[in-house]
Parts: sequence; C-alpha cells; structure tokens
Amino acid sequence: MTDDATRWLDEDEPGWTRVELPFPATSSNFVSGDRTGRRLGVRYFRRDADGAVMMKIRCGPDAQGPPAHAHGGSMAALLDEAMGAAAWLSGHPVLAAELNIVFKRMLPLETACVAEAEVVEVDARKIRARSVLRDPEGGTVYCTGTALLIELDERQLRELAELTARMPGRKDQDTGA
Repeated sequence: MTDDATRWLDEDEPGWTRVELPFPATSSNFVSGDRTGRRLGVRYFRRDADGAVMMKIRCGPDAQGPPAHAHGGSMAALLDEAMGAAAWLSGHPVLAAELNIVFKRMLPLETACVAEAEVVEVDARKIRARSVLRDPEGGTVYCTGTALLIELDERQLRELAELTARMPGRKDQDTGA
C-alpha cells in the first residue's frame, strides 16, 4: 500500500471517533489482520451523530478477483465485518447466521472506500444489521448488505476466548504477559 493510501486511512474524519474492535483474535482476522496492506487496509470508527460503524478501506493487490478489481468475497467480508462490528460495539457479541450481499459495481483495487453499518433490529438473540460499501463522498455504491446475526451465549464466548488464547503467535504468549 502506498504512503498516501496509509495516510488517508489514518486521517481522522470530522464527527468520527476511532475505535478498536472487541472481537477475539482481531490481530489474525481475515479483514483486519493484514498489517502489510497487500490484502486489505482497514481502520475502524464510530460516527458520533448516530453510532454507526464506519470503516475506511483500501483493497490491495492480494484482494484481487477480476483483473485490477477487488474479489467479491473480499467485498462481502468487509460488509460482514462492518455489520458484526456494529453489533459487537452495541453490546451484542455475535456471529453471522445469514449474509445477503448485493453487488452494484466492481471495486477497483487501491480505491479509497468506506463501509457503513448499523444495527436495525434486536429480537432476543437475533440481531439484524445493514451496511453499504461506497466511495467516501457517497456517490458510488459498490455493494450493500444485510445480515441476521446471532448473539453468542456465555459458554460460546468463553470457548472463543479460550481458542483465541491458544492461537499461535499471540503477543501475550510471545512476551509472557
């Protein structure tokens, strides 16, 4: 990823607050775990006005599907991540049960784009969310998504935490912390 691309990702936006995701194992996550930017460069924010999750994104060369464009699966993964983040940051630790993505346009590699997601309904353990992947100005929509997410129970959360703790290469294991 170029210095300009990294600079744009790291720039704060008016009315957005940078956030860290509460997901287990985010350092090895498919979407946010690539520190080289060759696959996906992603930064996470919450929009102050309404709490929507905002992700600044650049798809690098390793996200390629059609020549010079992002693979549809990487676009779907970005919206899955955004909707999951919206739920987790709203206090609902979830996993996706259903994911519906509608592709509108191909996304050229190295294009600055934004994913926006919000929780739209909570019904016991069923959480519904919606999302859009678009250019920063909002004029071009690349894809939209909806999801049915299921809130994890305490046992499932403990199991995820245990699996995360045993993952190879974890910083806390490497340093003994």
